[in-house]
Amino acid sequence: MIRWDRMAGVACALALAHAAAGAAVGSDVALDLAKKSGLWLQLDSLGAQVRAGMASSLAKGGDAQGEAKRARLLACADTAYGADAMRATAVDAVAGALQPSDVPALLAWYDSALGHKVAAMEEASTAQVTDPAERLRRGEQALGTASAARKASLQTILTETRSVDVMADTVIESAIAVRQGVAGANGTATAVAMSDIRADLSARRPELVARYSQMALPAYAFAYAGLADDELERYADYLAGAGARAYNDASVRGVARALSDGAFKLGRCLKDVAAKP
Repeated sequence: MIRWDRMAGVACALALAHAAAGAAVGSDVALDLAKKSGLWLQLDSLGAQVRAGMASSLAKGGDAQGEAKRARLLACADTAYGADAMRATAVDAVAGALQPSDVPALLAWYDSALGHKVAAMEEASTAQVTDPAERLRRGEQALGTASAARKASLQTILTETRSVDVMADTVIESAIAVRQGVAGANGTATAVAMSDIRADLSARRPELVARYSQMALPAYAFAYAGLADDELERYADYLAGAGARAYNDASVRGVARALSDGAFKLGRCLKDVAAKP
């Protein structure tokens, strides 16, 4: 009979071999791309968004749970959706989804002058104007004076990045995490309850998609207002390339996996909190 410790060792070795086979590119390459593309910062903001939503919802519930318990619940969110953990999950997903042949075109873009310029604009656009309504207003103004070619480039960027679907899914997953946190506060976070919450929010997805479809193009018009028409066209052409599409799909998968992993950790932590007085 094979001893248990030897069986465990074999299983571990097989798991590691499977992970190595599944990682199409090195984690160092995936990490470099995540930082250069802005995915690194995006994951940081997602965790903060979930925690802020939970804090707001718990505050509306009054003092029924007590300050100490609310602090423990928010600590669960900090741990489950911590930037380091989410980044590690997403980078692993990117590494497993990309092929070595995708990498040269990606690095050529992100290391180019225009690639640096676009990345800087994307990072600065949110801080430039914090009021979403004002950002939308300025974006609509920019879109109103844009040439047909510029509008076509913006539409290509919107389509290739799948931004509307990503925004809708991110909002749903973040809202589920917030509801899960609040349900954990009053002990109602059962599997059935969470399934109902997910079904309720998922049913609203078409409404979210319609809303973000109206907002996305002005948002891009605002974010890339500093790019000349030819620069915007070059960016759109890059996004339509095979390497960029592969990386975008990998990034979407990475964000989804990071949110899912965070939700699992949150649920496990909430169970522990609910068990304490």
